[in-house]
Amino acid sequence: MSVGKATVAVVDDDEGVLDATSGFLESLGYEAVAFSSGAAFLASDAFLGAQASGRPAGQLACLLTDVDMPGINGLELQERVRRTRPDLPIIMMTGFYDDAIRRRALAGGARDLLRKPLAADALIRCLEDTVRS
Repeated sequence: MSVGKATVAVVDDDEGVLDATSGFLESLGYEAVAFSSGAAFLASDAFLGAQASGRPAGQLACLLTDVDMPGINGLELQERVRRTRPDLPIIMMTGFYDDAIRRRALAGGARDLLRKPLAADALIRCLEDTVRS
């Protein structure tokens, strides 16, 4: 797979999941930018504007976020992102999967809701479909 260093923002309050997911994405050729909270992502240059590297706003290929987080949860994060960046694809993940959460995530514009622990093949397939579109 050639993703040409597409950038994926990963948001999860679990440091182990955040590190593992970011590392896995980088092993696939993505550039991963990691955030431990929705608030940190919303305040970041990755979301708001140009980073020190000179990357312009809007270069994110995708947001991969946990649903169940303290403060701004994933569903609220999705709503806030949609107000400013309706074009940014969002993939959600959760360890507490149920149909009601899935319906809310998809109704809010998420591309998918993945179960944690993440299955590598499901994540790869979802990211490839999202980055290509």
